[in-house]
Amino acid sequence: MKKTGFLKLINKGNAWSFIILFARHPLNLIPTFLATYQCVKISNEHYGRLHHKNNATNAFRHALWNFLIAKKCSVWRRNKRKAIRFAEKITNWHEEFSPNAPLEKEMDLHNNLIGRKMFIINDEKSIEDFVKVLKEKVEDSKLITKLDDLEKYSNDLVHIVEMI
Repeated sequence: MKKTGFLKLINKGNAWSFIILFARHPLNLIPTFLATYQCVKISNEHYGRLHHKNNATNAFRHALWNFLIAKKCSVWRRNKRKAIRFAEKITNWHEEFSPNAPLEKEMDLHNNLIGRKMFIINDEKSIEDFVKVLKEKVEDSKLITKLDDLEKYSNDLVHIVEMI
């Protein structure tokens, strides 16, 4: 998304909720921005522009983003549990202001959760090693066509569009 497209998405309510979120968690501002930048960079390196579609590579990006936010915030805050909760807050906030259809939004929220679950298990891994583990999960990502499908895949990445 271009910067101008992003700016059009933000209204006063979204901007204030964003400011309030980081005002409550100021130590998470820098690690969250670093995690976001690194997530897009890694996703581009491994999948090019494919991760901007609703396919398995998009699931990779969402899970990686949550992992990186939790990892970087836990280093700064020295509290793994709070870092995971913050990763959930900021990525849920993002989904609230992003204009997605219901299935796309739920897919993203699901893949965000998978990333946080994977952080709990893999928090000691280097980012490079985690990317390898996550890429294996991408290979097993499940195609969903309706919201009810998410219940079947509580530990799997999901996507709604096949790779082309």
